[in-house]
Amino acid sequence: MDIKEEVELLKKGVEEMVSEEELLKKLERSRKEGRPLKVKAGFDPTAPDLHLGHTVLIQKLKQFQDLGHQVVFLIGDFTGMIGDPTGRAEARKALTPQEVEENAGTYQEQVFKILDPDKTIVAFNSEWLSPLGAEGMIRLAAKYTVARMLERDDFKKRFKEGVPIYIHEFLYPLLQGYDSVALEADVELGGTDQRFNLLVARDIQREYGQEPEVIMMLPILEGLDGVQKMSKSLGNYVGITEPPQEMFGKLMSISDELMWRYYELLSD
Repeated sequence: MDIKEEVELLKKGVEEMVSEEELLKKLERSRKEGRPLKVKAGFDPTAPDLHLGHTVLIQKLKQFQDLGHQVVFLIGDFTGMIGDPTGRAEARKALTPQEVEENAGTYQEQVFKILDPDKTIVAFNSEWLSPLGAEGMIRLAAKYTVARMLERDDFKKRFKEGVPIYIHEFLYPLLQGYDSVALEADVELGGTDQRFNLLVARDIQREYGQEPEVIMMLPILEGLDGVQKMSKSLGNYVGITEPPQEMFGKLMSISDELMWRYYELLSD
């Protein structure tokens, strides 16, 4: 497969990429140097089960893996204790270290239903975020402004409506960006709702003297209700470890219109 064919394959199902030209250059250099690209996708262990919504990203990781690249399944055990503010009208409830640890353990087991365990790096971001300490956190925070943070739609809306925005929520995209620095990521995958966080990661990599990663944003899979994104907390999910009969029953309950969406996003 030539590089242009590889790009076309990797573009399939991607809603937005920053940028295709950068990906092409990285792939060309990868072949020339014999060094696979490092491709990351992060998952905060906010619930004990992965569901079909997560597999949209994991399947794309698998495509990179099948093409010989190094994939990193990143478990946000540190950031999970903050909670991603994306799309939130209020601050998330913080998870305890014990809840995060329990959920992270199940993620590690479940992801290998799709990815090859012998070719996958499973990383925990507490490995580099915990040692940052107060000084490191201050230095990281100094690389971004409050004005830039308030450009984010959900923060902007909460600020206008007088809904509290907590300082630790500002830290979340910076810490996610620092994950890319620590891993020296070439490519990062995320949902379209993660656009702000992903763009921040590119800025943070530049601040640390690294070449910005290519970001690939994939569509959000709607839950069984066909309205809100699939989420265990909303009860509209299909877990990847559920018994086949239960999966079948849930999937048969969705509308014909939504079935096409599932076919498009969940099949190769």
